[in-house]
Amino acid sequence: MAKDIEQLTVKDLLEKSEYRIPIYQRNYTWGVEETTQLIQDIADYAKDDPNSNYYIGNLIVFPRFNNGEGYYETIDGQQRTTTLSIIACSIQAHKPVLLSWYKKINVSFDHRENSNYTLNAIYKDPSSRLDDDEINVDIIGVYNKSWSIIERICRDKELDLDVFVAYLLNQVIILRIEVPKETNLNHYFEIMNSRGEQLEQHEIIKAKLMDPIKDDNIDMATFNLIWEACSNMDRYVQMNFYKDIRITIFDNNGTGKLVSSFDEISSNLTKNIKVDNSDENEKSLSCLFNEDEIGILYKKPWEDTIEKEVPESYHSIISFPNFLLHILKIMFPNNSEIVLDDKKLLKIFKRVIEQSDDQKAFAKNFIVTLLDLRVLFDKYIIKRNQEKWSLKQLLPQKSQKDKYYYKDTFSKDTDPEEIEAPDNRMIIMLLSMFHVSAPTPTNKHWMNAALNYIYHHRNASSSDYSEYLFKLAKAYMLDRYLAIEQIPFEMIIYSNKTNPINNIELANWNGINIDDSIQVGENVENFVFNFYDYLLWLESNKTDFDYSYRTSVEHFYPQHPTNQEPMEYRSLHSFGNLCLISRGMNSKFTNNLPGAKNENFGSVLEMKSYSLKLQDMMNCIKRGNKWDENEISKKEQEAKELFIKYLN
Repeated sequence: MAKDIEQLTVKDLLEKSEYRIPIYQRNYTWGVEETTQLIQDIADYAKDDPNSNYYIGNLIVFPRFNNGEGYYETIDGQQRTTTLSIIACSIQAHKPVLLSWYKKINVSFDHRENSNYTLNAIYKDPSSRLDDDEINVDIIGVYNKSWSIIERICRDKELDLDVFVAYLLNQVIILRIEVPKETNLNHYFEIMNSRGEQLEQHEIIKAKLMDPIKDDNIDMATFNLIWEACSNMDRYVQMNFYKDIRITIFDNNGTGKLVSSFDEISSNLTKNIKVDNSDENEKSLSCLFNEDEIGILYKKPWEDTIEKEVPESYHSIISFPNFLLHILKIMFPNNSEIVLDDKKLLKIFKRVIEQSDDQKAFAKNFIVTLLDLRVLFDKYIIKRNQEKWSLKQLLPQKSQKDKYYYKDTFSKDTDPEEIEAPDNRMIIMLLSMFHVSAPTPTNKHWMNAALNYIYHHRNASSSDYSEYLFKLAKAYMLDRYLAIEQIPFEMIIYSNKTNPINNIELANWNGINIDDSIQVGENVENFVFNFYDYLLWLESNKTDFDYSYRTSVEHFYPQHPTNQEPMEYRSLHSFGNLCLISRGMNSKFTNNLPGAKNENFGSVLEMKSYSLKLQDMMNCIKRGNKWDENEISKKEQEAKELFIKYLN
């Protein structure tokens, strides 16, 4: 390996050399989601391939000297490098013997004293109180959650914590690449910003799927047309086709379900369909394919201004590569090799394609199933729309059939468009509850379950769908978070059909810090809090409550109160004293006593953004109640009774 390219273990990275983040680089911005994904990736390899190294990426550096001392100016890779330092601090706080060699933080920021102060504080004395105006909120947020994330992922994968740490330190490899000293950095940045990206895994899969049909130009063109339409996840898939094609593939004037097989689509496209390509003459699909052969570029429908019939601002909650795995899992539910991890996308697809007896038939079947499930995904899985959750279907205007609009998926014809239908609201609450609890792609088992249900129950009513989702939530609680022995998500979805194996009489309440002992401390799963909020919502039906990305577990009575004695461990970590808050609120709430929290952050406007559990806590203070061990015990028992009521 060239001298300017060096393989470093994470231990090498953290122990040797100095790394400085220059001021022209953005500040640290990673959060719990990115950190969870990083830890999940490492744990996957530590469990599934423990004898191999895991290459985590590149660290691009520029060697510099200052007062005779050398250091590396970090050009690319600072987010990952900083996160590894934070994780190391978290491990050191809980397993110090494993990091006895870790003598200092070797990452620093130029002219960002808050970030430097925070990094050094969590290394030297992580339990000390940090002043709100001196800290980097993102660094603290990741530090506070890192160890609980490691514990949860290792527990789910049945991976020993010491084994995980050893693999992280000694077998996770980062490539440190030195930019030559004579490099013009301004020119280098221009190159970095304009460089072409490597071929992605899903593009390789597309080529592999198309290989069996490569001798038929029309089949290839049909496959490509569908694939490209499905790959744009932020538009309803029907709108990714030109109008004339759309109305032959889908019913209800091109807005409804898929009505054609692969061969029917190919036949209709070549025989009957004309495509309006901007100002040019109408062209058949075969003509467009021939033009592509000689380099005439074909505009995709969503790139053409004439196809923007309806303004859209929807954002998918999942990427196209991960969506491909959901399709494959629904097609082959009993294949344990198919997991929702897009790092393994190429490996999984290669294996499934190789196992197919008729690869040509498989390619056609897969692409049609992909399109079919994209239609169902758009209609039955939430999207984000202008900071709100949305569950809508595409429909043709009654007066103008060539115009379209969006309406709540579950609504009556008589419902006004501007008022959300009650049945729709119920399902949005359930879906968003699942999503914000597990926003990372590899944890979207709930979405696979919902898609699988709709795929096999196409005429499901709103009550059918909401009942299924609530049963799934109950199975999560009874078979995962209240279970003595956790049941795998795949078994919950495909083997048990969401009928919980456990019942409420077998609940391990200590697993969520209710009853005699505290089993998990502050590491109660986010889903438990969000499910409890859902039950509170059912009881109160607060119309202005929505789920958002609240990812930090907060002690309402703080762990390190200002000028006050700490509360005893049992009450401090009780479910009655815990709630979820956003990362931004975490630093504000940290060491304030409940009364001060209410005084400083208890306005009507601010309360609207809080979880219902936190609102309930705040309201106790507003009523003049003292937030002590007795009040916490009371809230804990109220929660238990509500869980029992709905989980029975």
